[in-house]
Order: sequence, then structure tokens, then C-alpha cells
Amino acid sequence: MKHSKFRKMFRQEYRFFLIFSGIALLGFSLFYIYPIIRTLMLSFTNKTIFDPTVEYVGLENYIYALTNDPLFHQSMIQSLIFAFASGVMVLVTSLLLAVLLNSKVKFIGIFRTIYFIPFIIPSFAVGAVYKNLFNPNTGLINQILEWFGVVDPPLWYIAPSSALITMIVISSFGFGVKMLVFLAALQGIDPALYEVAQMEGASKWRSFRFITLPLISPMLFFNIILITIDGLKAFSLAFVMGNGQGWPSNSTLLFPIYMFMTAFNMPFRLGYAAAMAWLFFLMILGLTGVNFLASRFYVEKDVT
Repeated sequence: MKHSKFRKMFRQEYRFFLIFSGIALLGFSLFYIYPIIRTLMLSFTNKTIFDPTVEYVGLENYIYALTNDPLFHQSMIQSLIFAFASGVMVLVTSLLLAVLLNSKVKFIGIFRTIYFIPFIIPSFAVGAVYKNLFNPNTGLINQILEWFGVVDPPLWYIAPSSALITMIVISSFGFGVKMLVFLAALQGIDPALYEVAQMEGASKWRSFRFITLPLISPMLFFNIILITIDGLKAFSLAFVMGNGQGWPSNSTLLFPIYMFMTAFNMPFRLGYAAAMAWLFFLMILGLTGVNFLASRFYVEKDVT
């Protein structure tokens, strides 16, 4: 009798599990699994939007991208430069601001809200605002520089030599989520540790070096992974600054922009764009693996 009752309860719970998890599994399959499989299949074809005929070309798209496409290499290199330079600046800025916002001062909650509010604004809108601020002719940045006596202010994103640098400078302000991650880690540190270090005569730098950094190292590793992926797949800022075409002279042509142009500009080479997407995925996967290997040298696993 008890076994039959148990089986009935188990079947009922199992049915509810299938109902509620099935919705999530269906959505995951439709919007993640199917696009991944579909993209992999397209990468081995010469598929375009307007041509109904599709031919299997094998690894031709991959070989062409790696050996014969100069824009592929240029966009990949520029994405790596952008991801590394902006990533270092975001990491340092977010850590410094988290340390400041962890201080016990009046109205600290207001300051935390003020610093985070810009990051709830859509990225395309933020890019448009920065594009106006850095406009060489009417932008506020150059007006301020002229007030300080700068005779020949920079051309910023108008000049090919400084367009990528301008995007790196702008992206260094994207520290919102990473700052919160660091702030949460800092608030989890026992204040007694700093009190003991102060009694032992340790300076603030030594306290930061031997107490703060080891204890927040897991979150440091987490932020490095986030920053690496975010930097490589950056799209919105480059799209706005370069008018969606890598302007000027392909200086803002990051890899996601080039992949977008390949797929959705004439002649709409979906097959080649799919191959590019998989090569990009493999690169991100490789860099993530390198980050995991490097974490052995700075992540303190025994935080006790």
C-alpha cells in the first residue's frame, strides 16, 4: 500500500517536472541548440539569401578565411587588440571603484547607484552619446580641450589612426557589472583581518596585496573571463562608431562587425559567415582555456 502511494506521488512529481522543465528545454532547443546545429551545417555550404541552390563545399569556407581573406585577419587582430587593451582598463577601473565604494562613508548607497545607473541604458544609445561627445567639430571633449589651450585637438573616431584607440577609451567606462562583482567580493572579507594587519604595522598596500587580492582572486578570475568574452564579441559600440561598416578605412572593423557585414550585406554569404562564427567560437574557447590554465598562478583556492 505504501509502495503504491509512493509511486503515485513520484509519478505526479515527475509529471510536474516534465511540464515545467519541458518549457525551458523547448526554448533552449529552439533558440540555442537548433541555431548552433544550423550554423555548423551552413558553414560547410555556399548558402546565400537570394540563391535557392545550396552546394556542399566542405572546408572551403574555413580555408579561405584562414589563408585568403585579409579582412578576416585584420578584423581578428583588431578584435584581439581591442579586447586586451579595453579589458585591462576595465579590470583596473572596476577594481579601484569597487575599493572606493566599499568605504564606509555617508551616502555610499547613493554613490553606488549613480555609478551603476549608466549601465542599464541600451548600449546603442550609449554609443550614440559617446559619438556626439567625441565629435571632432561639435563634441564636448574637444571643446574642453580647446578651453585648456589645445590648438589641434584629436580627430578621435574620424581618423583611421585614432578610431580604434577612441573605442578602447570609451569601452574602459564599461565597468558596471564587474565593479559589482568586485564589490560583493570585498564585502565578504572579514574586517578583523585588516584590523590585525594594522596592529602588525602593515601598510594599506601590503594589506591589499596579501589580504584583499588573495581573498577576491576567485572573483578576479571570473571577471577576467567576462571581460575577455565581452571584449571579443563587442558589437554595439563598433557598429555605432563605424556606421556598421568599419569606417573609416576599416579601422573600427572588429570581427563581429565583419561577420555581420558578410552575412547581411550583399551578396549575403551566410555559409561563409557561419564558418567565421565557428572560427570565432574556437578562438574564444581557446582563450578561455588559457585563462583557466593561468588562473592556477593567481587564484587562491583556500580562502580560509
